[in-house]
Parts: sequence; structure tokens; C-alpha cells
Amino acid sequence: MSNLRLYGGRVPVQTGDNTTPIKLVDFPSFDEFKTLYHGLIKAENIPRYYRLLSARAGGSTLTDAAKAEGISKERARQIEARFLRMMQRSLA
Repeated sequence: MSNLRLYGGRVPVQTGDNTTPIKLVDFPSFDEFKTLYHGLIKAENIPRYYRLLSARAGGSTLTDAAKAEGISKERARQIEARFLRMMQRSLA
């Protein structure tokens, strides 16, 4: 599985196509992010998740991004993996 840190601010999305297995898209704006997560997580967590994921997209390690939000490294990894799956579904 890919991660946000590897692609310098872009979101790697798996495609179903064998010629281009990963498509890179720009990290969403806060409004796009709210639309993506609306109804899936508590509204009060959306800014926190956005900060975490944008930090990862900006090059922060899981440890640093998690520490800034007061969560474990594993929880940060889970949030990132969920976000990447959601981006893949939304762009499919």
C-alpha cells in the first residue's frame, strides 16, 4: 500500500488499469476533504484528520504527524489507509 509521504503532496490512487497502476492526484482542499468524509466520521474530527493527512502529504513521518494530533502512530496509519481507500473509491 502506498502512503502520502512518498508522493510529495500528491495522493497515490490505485487504478484498475495495468498500464498505469498508480495515478497521482492533488491533495484535496479542506472543503473537498469535508465532503469526502461527511457522514463517515464525527464533524469535530474532520479538521484534526485534515491536519494529520496534510502533514503526511507534506512529508511528515507517521510518528511526527501522530504526535502533533495526540494519537498513536498506528492510529495515524489507519486514518491514512482509510483516506487512501476513500480517495480511490471517489475517483473510480
